[in-house]
Amino acid sequence: MEIQDFISIEERILKLVREAKNTKWENNRWVIIGVPTPKEIVILNALLNCDVTGFQRMIDISAVKHIQKKHPDITEADFCLIPMIIAAADDIMMGKYPDTIVYRKVLDKEYYYVECTRTGRKRLATKTFYKTRTAPDSAVP
Repeated sequence: MEIQDFISIEERILKLVREAKNTKWENNRWVIIGVPTPKEIVILNALLNCDVTGFQRMIDISAVKHIQKKHPDITEADFCLIPMIIAAADDIMMGKYPDTIVYRKVLDKEYYYVECTRTGRKRLATKTFYKTRTAPDSAVP
């Protein structure tokens, strides 16, 4: 076992998010944040029309920088919600592009986590992440 095996996914994400603030775009580093469950694999295979068996989920510094630039309301705490948003998504749907998947989760806000396939490396990579106000009719009672 390695030391990183004892560090939670959320802690690894937080460390990467903090590192992204002081890192240039070309110094890209990533963190593996898990693998799809067997149930997810069935859903993703159907939506993506490709087999994601054996794929790993990842988030990299370039994705963090993109999210921080385009969606400045996303906080460090929000980034730490990503594993839960994926695991407990209210909806999983095709994204805007054929190789993207969107996970939607309503909490205090409505969160959208978007990942894309990198078939050569067998990865599901973070593309973007944003949140919106929840609509009055979608508020949790």
